[in-house]
Amino acid sequence: MPLQISRNDIRNVYADAIVDPTDGFYSGSTGTDYQIHQAAGKGLDEYCAKLPELQVGEAVVTDSFELNNCRYIIHTHGPHYIDGTHDEEKKLASCYLNCLLIAKESGLESIAFPLISSGNYSFPRGRALKVARDVIIDFLKDNEMDVTLLIYDRDCFDRTSRLYLSVSSYLERRLIPHQNMTGAAKQSRSEKTSLFGRPRKEKVSSVKSDFFSEMEDADYSFSSASYNFEPDESFSEAMIRMIDEKGLKDPEVYKKANIDRKHFNHIKNTKLYKPKKETAVALAIGMKLNLKETNDLLEKAGYVLSRSSVSDLIIRHCIEEGIYNIFDINELLFQYDQKTLGC
Repeated sequence: MPLQISRNDIRNVYADAIVDPTDGFYSGSTGTDYQIHQAAGKGLDEYCAKLPELQVGEAVVTDSFELNNCRYIIHTHGPHYIDGTHDEEKKLASCYLNCLLIAKESGLESIAFPLISSGNYSFPRGRALKVARDVIIDFLKDNEMDVTLLIYDRDCFDRTSRLYLSVSSYLERRLIPHQNMTGAAKQSRSEKTSLFGRPRKEKVSSVKSDFFSEMEDADYSFSSASYNFEPDESFSEAMIRMIDEKGLKDPEVYKKANIDRKHFNHIKNTKLYKPKKETAVALAIGMKLNLKETNDLLEKAGYVLSRSSVSDLIIRHCIEEGIYNIFDINELLFQYDQKTLGC
């Protein structure tokens, strides 16, 4: 998957390179910088002590030393946030771009970033996420690389945006009537944690609180509902036909679907290939298929869009509203703890 949002410890993410947000002297004194230096061992400290001072926005690559989840560490000096008028966003963008360029020049195929400057350097997380996303997406338009962006909480996302509120309202209308809460379901409520993995809090009397309480009573995940049958047209054949009918080029489809070129070609050239559901849906998004066309494509792989799954309902709503930016969709799915689209 070219761009993946993940909630993970950077020391546990496997990639050719991980990014170390450090200071000008590679001190390894706080936050992620400290964790990486501790895991990499004294060899990293000794090597970095010989390097020239790292300026804000610059990046430099070193060996991974004792870290076993990557081959290289790319160190970058993120900016301290002052008030937003001191080129903070421009400097932060340089961090991401320079790390990506080093990875490209080194022939690397994958890289993992923490959200640079969003911790001790006080960069507002929402703005830090937007900078990271914009730079990475722009880079991926012309380059092949798997990029993982690590996000640890939902404070990074704008829950007042029109898109989020629209999806929230849609889920509220669709899920609560569908549930028709039974006594058993109500009884089980006290035994479960919330959709977001936190202990259940005292219920407050608001529509939004009722909505999330209803959601928490069911096992919502990316529905993989499928059925066994032999279609006259395979999934790959249907995909190729739809691409041709819409006059699209392969690169614009797989890039907009958040799928790498190799995997796309494998799907295209393997007649009996059955993709994972999130990959099939991603391709539908990449081709900007309407809801009927999406269902037709999914049917070729034996899938259906459920009406009781958070993820499937988010997909339905986005398609109905003409929202085909897969990165916007993936951020929505991530906020609801659902699998993101791609492969």
